[in-house]
Amino acid sequence: MKSIGILGSTGSIGNQTLEVIDILEENFQIKYLTSHSNINLLADQALKYRPDTVCVAREEKMSELCDLLRDSGIAVTSGRDALLELAGRSDVDMVMNGLVGAPGMEPTIAAIKSGVDVALSNKESMVMAGGIINELLKKYSGNLFPVDSEHSAIWQCLR
Repeated sequence: MKSIGILGSTGSIGNQTLEVIDILEENFQIKYLTSHSNINLLADQALKYRPDTVCVAREEKMSELCDLLRDSGIAVTSGRDALLELAGRSDVDMVMNGLVGAPGMEPTIAAIKSGVDVALSNKESMVMAGGIINELLKKYSGNLFPVDSEHSAIWQCLR
């Protein structure tokens, strides 16, 4: 069984990732889920998949998320620092980065530095810091798997 953390679980990529996990559920254990602000969907996902931690990036949403997950035993965190801490956890086998735009770069780097594999749909990470990311992948012996259609197609052609 592989453990996975999903950054941006309430977005399109995150939802698609969870659909795949539904099919292959005996192969995956979800350790954490994150959302920018969609706490209702995040709470639903948390109650279904039972991660140990969830994070909402918008700190003002934390109290409401705590109410939704009361008595669930799931830890609730919020804010950018908490998101980066989750991304940098080394107790997962893979981080699925479904974050949109520039805010996804730092979590990508945090995950690579923790030595875990990264499934990346966030092409902005590579556009802004491709050289840095490639050097970190060598240094920390991680793997990067592009999962967004455009950069996955290029990666598959190159392989």
